[in-house]
Amino acid sequence: MTYTNKYNLPTSIISALEADAYDDGGAHITASSLWKPTQIVALTRKHGEEIQTDASDHLLSLLGTAFHNMLAAHDTEAVIEKRLFAEVAGRTISGQFDRLIVGDGILQDYKVTSVTRFQHQLRETEWENQLNTYAWLLRRHGIEVKALQIVALLRDWNEFMSERTLDYPNLMLQVADIPLWSPEEAERRIEARVLEHENPSPCTDAERWHRPPTYAVMKNGRKSAVKLFSSESEATAFISQASDSRHLYLEVRPGSYLRCEKYCSVAPFCPQVSNALAHQD
Repeated sequence: MTYTNKYNLPTSIISALEADAYDDGGAHITASSLWKPTQIVALTRKHGEEIQTDASDHLLSLLGTAFHNMLAAHDTEAVIEKRLFAEVAGRTISGQFDRLIVGDGILQDYKVTSVTRFQHQLRETEWENQLNTYAWLLRRHGIEVKALQIVALLRDWNEFMSERTLDYPNLMLQVADIPLWSPEEAERRIEARVLEHENPSPCTDAERWHRPPTYAVMKNGRKSAVKLFSSESEATAFISQASDSRHLYLEVRPGSYLRCEKYCSVAPFCPQVSNALAHQD
């Protein structure tokens, strides 16, 4: 991967990004890549040296690295940032956990993220998959993990919101418990996922972060929508029943694949994206 600099950022930013290149220790796959879409992992492996990405898209990763390094430099009670290796289904998996409090068996992972993503991820499986893979690696090395936690620095936390919104985080730093798989479940899930990477498949709509089309009821002389609908039939029914229907009209807002369009470094090499573009022409 090479970094471009279209915004003419200080050269120190580019140097820092290049120096922070991830080292998998020669493993077939890492704990984090294991749970990424199989097609993205395969294309990254094939086209890694051809991938270009702009430095401006990685500024948050610098913030995350700084957070990790500062805490690691001053941790006196835990084992930190140790890389482990284990084999499953003939493949080597590696993973470097952030922090293990050995006496309590608590495995923690640091995240710098937004409030919205923090709240969303606690309901999803991305962090759960990653931390349970670290726990599986530790178990393979004779260390039993009793609890998993995310230590999250919420970069956009707002004190005003915390005082006035019931479900808003009360502090900028949050420690959240993550479900821990049983040893049997971890073995089953991880082996199955390794085998899935042996035969990469096209990304699903969920993996492409699909946003379905919306149907906006618009009004003459007004810029914003009167109302948004998920189906054309609901939108047309609303217009037909409205007292001012003669001033209303339907505007179809196409769906999109957000990851493909903005957040996938291998999109230029992806046959799925190429096919989609070909059908648009």
